[in-house]
Amino acid sequence: MRILYGVMGNTYGHVMRTQAIVERLMPEHEFFFVGGGRVPGALGKRGWRVLEVPVLRTVHKQGKVSVAGVVGQIAGRLLDTPRVVRQIGRLIDDFRPDLAICDREFFLPIACRWKGLRCVSLDHSHVLKACRYPVPTNERVSWALAMLNDYLLFDLMREHLIVSFFHPPLRPRLRGRGDVDELLPPVLRPAVTRVGPRPGEHVLVYQTSATFKPLLEPLRLLDRPVIVYGYGTETEYREGNLWFKPYSDEGILADLAGCAYAVVNGGHNLICEALYFGKPVLCFPIARLFEQFINAWHVRALTYGDFCTEPRPGREVFDRFEARLGEYRAAMAAAGSFDGTARVVERVREVIEGSASRVGR
Repeated sequence: MRILYGVMGNTYGHVMRTQAIVERLMPEHEFFFVGGGRVPGALGKRGWRVLEVPVLRTVHKQGKVSVAGVVGQIAGRLLDTPRVVRQIGRLIDDFRPDLAICDREFFLPIACRWKGLRCVSLDHSHVLKACRYPVPTNERVSWALAMLNDYLLFDLMREHLIVSFFHPPLRPRLRGRGDVDELLPPVLRPAVTRVGPRPGEHVLVYQTSATFKPLLEPLRLLDRPVIVYGYGTETEYREGNLWFKPYSDEGILADLAGCAYAVVNGGHNLICEALYFGKPVLCFPIARLFEQFINAWHVRALTYGDFCTEPRPGREVFDRFEARLGEYRAAMAAAGSFDGTARVVERVREVIEGSASRVGR
């Protein structure tokens, strides 16, 4: 079977999830990828075929999502749409895929609708539309922005495989749309499962936005070493108990596996990796990015850690968190395995085989 696979490339999470799934299916099926940003570099260097397209980015400014920046991104991608969709359409004509799978890529579902190609969504983000969950009063604006974004830009697919470490109740679907939503466990890349967790005293900090400088002040007051990634540094250096390191996939993984706990924003993949290693998580979700907030909210609700939305957090946030480390670890241990990769791959294999049956008819 030939599969066209769209991947959002604005962060590493979508790319890593795609790699983890495709590596297990590659011997059986032929893939061609569509994506921009980090996709061509990460997948192309493996010798996998990639059609590079513009990427729809989330713009951060001063530790929060920039609404003006995001609107500008959307306007640019809408202007790109006719040209890029024609380009993908030609690829569909030449490659003749049996199925398309899309991990939050913007253009592929539009081209599939035009060409009549079945397109199945596989991501975490769709949990926002598919599920019921609480929306606190102070998060209603960011929730509304997220819903507006999803319904305007990512509402062409009707089959959704949703990978998530939390499984809220599914919403009832409107009659006539024919949407199918299915919740699945998290996907972990092979590199994670090859690293064994070990006890440690340091704190692992990873921030996707380098603008959250106020976080560094309470970290300097901790009686622990703190390893910091994500502040744009290109060289390794130390300031007191803070050890700044440049981005390194292997380095982050090793430091995460051996930390006492992790301090992150609210990205789903890194949270899942921390949970797999049994490391409590303290989340500082990026303001106005509701997907990160709801991930962080469930970290607290499931007692895997906590979150904070204060723009200038104090030392007391960390003191309260560290006082409950044993409770968080016990809750994660009781939850069992956080690696659902084999189950997700098998479900994708079933979807592919189902497309083969349709073609056969």
